[in-house]
Amino acid sequence: MTDRRDSFPVIIGVGQAVDHWDGKDPDYAPHPLEIIRTAMDSAIADTASVGVADAIDCALFIRNFPDSLRKPFTPFGTIDNLPRAVLKGTKIDPRRVIYSAVGGDQPQAAVNELSAALAAGECEVAIIAGGEVTGALKAAMKNGHKLDWSDSTTGPVEDRGQGEPLLSRYEITNGLGMPPQTYAAQEQAWRARKGLSTSEWRQTAGSVFAGMSQVAADNPYAQFPKALDAEFLATPSKANYPICDPLLKWHVAQDAVNQSAALVLTTAGKARELGVPESKWVYLHGYADVKDALPSKRPDLSHSDAIRLALEAALAASDLKSGEITHHDFYSCFPIVPMLAAEYLGLDAFVDELTVTGGLPFFGGPGNNYSTHAIASMVERLREDSESYGLVLANGGFISKESVGIYSAKPPRSWTKQDNSASHEVISSRDDIALLDEDCEAQVEAYTVIHGKGAPTGAYVIARNSKGRVIARIDVESPAAAGILTEAETLVGRSVQIEHRDGTNFVTRMTSQ
Repeated sequence: MTDRRDSFPVIIGVGQAVDHWDGKDPDYAPHPLEIIRTAMDSAIADTASVGVADAIDCALFIRNFPDSLRKPFTPFGTIDNLPRAVLKGTKIDPRRVIYSAVGGDQPQAAVNELSAALAAGECEVAIIAGGEVTGALKAAMKNGHKLDWSDSTTGPVEDRGQGEPLLSRYEITNGLGMPPQTYAAQEQAWRARKGLSTSEWRQTAGSVFAGMSQVAADNPYAQFPKALDAEFLATPSKANYPICDPLLKWHVAQDAVNQSAALVLTTAGKARELGVPESKWVYLHGYADVKDALPSKRPDLSHSDAIRLALEAALAASDLKSGEITHHDFYSCFPIVPMLAAEYLGLDAFVDELTVTGGLPFFGGPGNNYSTHAIASMVERLREDSESYGLVLANGGFISKESVGIYSAKPPRSWTKQDNSASHEVISSRDDIALLDEDCEAQVEAYTVIHGKGAPTGAYVIARNSKGRVIARIDVESPAAAGILTEAETLVGRSVQIEHRDGTNFVTRMTSQ
């Protein structure tokens, strides 16, 4: 007699790898393909089943950093087809091979997608894997080493490309761009909503992130396993310098890592058939995937509808309340993401657990693949604490794409493929915001000052008036900039005069206190 629970998806194997190469002997430099294979081998071995590798019929690889860039930076050679190049060195021969889109949401989104496929009988055993050696790349270049990472392997792959644009031309022209300068404005909006000074915001971020660094210090797979205290993290210094106000270096994901992770998924029935011990099984109870509009089109930059809706939907799908979740891992590329997640779940960010890895600044920020590590660590935690539940929030873009999974070693009462349409209806039904390219006056919602070595190199504001929203640069070389930047901390809520010239908006002066 068939048990209906046999179709429930489970994670049966997890693997992680880290390499602390010192950059000296190039013969010991980690390789971008080998480090992924190492994690895959570990995940397969973790299942304690000799038949798992042969049974894998679907492999999904998380897009690596070089392939995520519009203009790939590959000083040591191009890997033409990363998924097939990795598989070439293994005994795995899946009939379906996928290369994910760009985004830190992709690992959890992959678990959600493949769990639904497994439950529907569209595949039997799947593996998700990814890895980065950005740390080795930087160290090799610094030390003048010549490495050869090129690979011309071919083979069929469902390549999802780089996905939808995460910023518009309007946003980039007027100041948004790299993650720190884009997230920083949202941090400023959150700071203003909470009524904090820059110093108080840094103390808050420092206290929360100090707890994360302690978790990283105890994690054998962390790239930077050192506990940092709250005072250091809150204070500008040579080792913790300003990047984009209010952010300091250690408030930001650190990408100089050599890390990889992999997950093996199947159904309960197939796991039993393969002889995988039930002590290895961790179920996906509920999940959600929510995409937001571009940053300039969001109604309140101090909040995230996508994070809130994804958390609410995943809890509803799991038939759980926030208080029933014991373990959490919130994506922490920048402080606003875990702070908002904690706020929406009613957690105390100073006390409650926000990460099982140590977070992206301290565990490490391996490109799009961080949350594969988070899920692997969560699985290990739940195997030990088998009566508890764990939640993983994976974030992509500029709080653009959120994927949530809720896990437990306990089987769910039922399992169904989730429909995210209700959440997306909330997003799409919001009032449209007109974007202005004109001379105008507007009230500042958010801003940042971008720092170089010893001096600001740029700044911009996001502001609104009765006609819509305007993003405008502050020319730090202009005579008016000195006065504006001197009072930058109090910019939110103040009115500024904006001039449109040569296709770009510029702040010319503050017009109110």
